[in-house]
Amino acid sequence: MPGVRFYRDAALPFFELKICDASRLCYKKHSHEEYSLGVIDAGSSSFWYEGKTIGVNPQTVVLIPPGLVHSCNPEPQDQWKYKMLFIEADWMRRFLKNRGIPAFGQPVVSDRVKTNSCQSLDTMLSRLTVPASPLEKEAAVMAFFEQAMAGLETVSQEPQATELPRLVAIQQYIHENYRRKITLEDLEQVSGVNKFSIIRSFKEEFNIPPHMYQTLLRINNAKKLLRQHRQIVEVACETGFYDQSHFHKVFKSHTGVTPEQYQSC
Repeated sequence: MPGVRFYRDAALPFFELKICDASRLCYKKHSHEEYSLGVIDAGSSSFWYEGKTIGVNPQTVVLIPPGLVHSCNPEPQDQWKYKMLFIEADWMRRFLKNRGIPAFGQPVVSDRVKTNSCQSLDTMLSRLTVPASPLEKEAAVMAFFEQAMAGLETVSQEPQATELPRLVAIQQYIHENYRRKITLEDLEQVSGVNKFSIIRSFKEEFNIPPHMYQTLLRINNAKKLLRQHRQIVEVACETGFYDQSHFHKVFKSHTGVTPEQYQSC
C-alpha cells in the first residue's frame, strides 16, 4: 500500500515495525494479538477505546495491550504520520515479569518529550530499519522499555545464584560464532540464563553488552584480514557484515578510518 511500509527481521519474528505516512488512512475498531507501540510523528488523531476518546498529538507514544478493542484516526484535514511497533505478547510478558513489573490491560498514552524517552525511542526504531545484528536490535527494544518504565513499582524477585560460569559460556559462544546472526534465544539455550537478563548481566561482568562484544570480534578479525591485503568485499563477508557499505560504516565508527585507509597504512 502506498505510504505504508513494514520492516521485519527473520531472526526476530516477535517484532514488526509499520511506518505510515498515508495521511488520510483510517481504521475501524479492531484489536491486535500483540502489544502495539504507536508513535505519532505528525498530525493529530483521536484514539478510541472502551467508549473513551483521547486526542493524540505529535511527539506522543501510545502503548496498547493485546486484545484491547480500539481505533485511531486522523483529525479532519490533518496530515497524519505515525510508526507502530508490534511486539509479540509472550515476549512482552516475559520482559515485564523479568523486570518485576505487573502486566497491564489498559493503554498507556504518554508525551515522549515529557518522559525524556525521545532519544532512546528514535534510536530503537531506527535500529529496526537498518542493517544491524539481531542482538543489537533486540537490545535496543529492551533499552527503550527499561527507560520508559523506569520508576514503576516492581514486585520482589527471588535472588539468583551466581551466573559467572554461564556468562562465560555466552562469551565463548559469541567468540566461536561471531560471524553468525546470533540471537538472544541462542544465548539463552547455550547458557540457561533468561534472555531478558542476559544483556544486563553480561554487561555487568564484561563491561559491554553481547552485541558490542560480537561487533568488536568482527572488527578485530577484519583488521587481521585487511593486513593480509584481502579484498574488502571478501573481508566484509567473512567477518559477518551485511554488505560492504555496512562494513565501511561500522569499521570507521570503531577505528576512525575506512577499511581502505586502514589497509593502505
